[in-house]
Amino acid sequence: MTTMSICCLQVGLIGSQGLKTIRYLTRGSFRRPTQCSSHNRRTTETYRNTLHATANDQEFEVVARNVVILLYILTSLEDGEPRDTDRNTDTVESVIHLWYSAFLPEDLADGCRRLVKPLFAEVCSDIRDKPASTMLGKTWEFGSQNNLRLVLSKELWIRLENYFDAVRLSQEAANRIRTAVTLAPERKDFRDRWFFKDATRFARVAKQRFREDGLLLPFGHPRDRFTVPNP
Repeated sequence: MTTMSICCLQVGLIGSQGLKTIRYLTRGSFRRPTQCSSHNRRTTETYRNTLHATANDQEFEVVARNVVILLYILTSLEDGEPRDTDRNTDTVESVIHLWYSAFLPEDLADGCRRLVKPLFAEVCSDIRDKPASTMLGKTWEFGSQNNLRLVLSKELWIRLENYFDAVRLSQEAANRIRTAVTLAPERKDFRDRWFFKDATRFARVAKQRFREDGLLLPFGHPRDRFTVPNP
């Protein structure tokens, strides 16, 4: 999907500012269109028309993660000054952990509940009397240029409202469940053979550390703030 999107942007945008809308579809993680746009930074910085991205997936958890990340970005931009470099840097770092890290800092989890959850709660309060299987759409507008539309069944809207309340595990219990897979004793030979392919021993140490704690951080970075299991 990334290759196709990159080609679409390059062919459609370079030397063609008259193009009104760019559309591309993706399934699964929204990292694909994000990567596509970042790889074409020179093109997208000069493009002044519409960029329309559509994502669809059968797995609720994938859709929920995509929506939470996008709404967190958009609400964070609304909540502060657009040119606040420090705040934007913090937002980018937060999104990286929402995507990759198994545990989140308490302030990031609280920020998601404060900024994102009320948007879901508002929708759910309006659809209480609808049949469970009804497909319902909601469009959020941010500023004059950004909007996000989400279409789900009523049942999934209710699940989305409770997304950040679903985790009842302690940090220790969540890490035991995760490491039962990432450090499974019966898979040790597989891990050793995989590590053998790495170019340096430093890469092996870093990958082993990620398997142990699930945090995308520099190797010596403090880990004590990351205590909330990532939904």
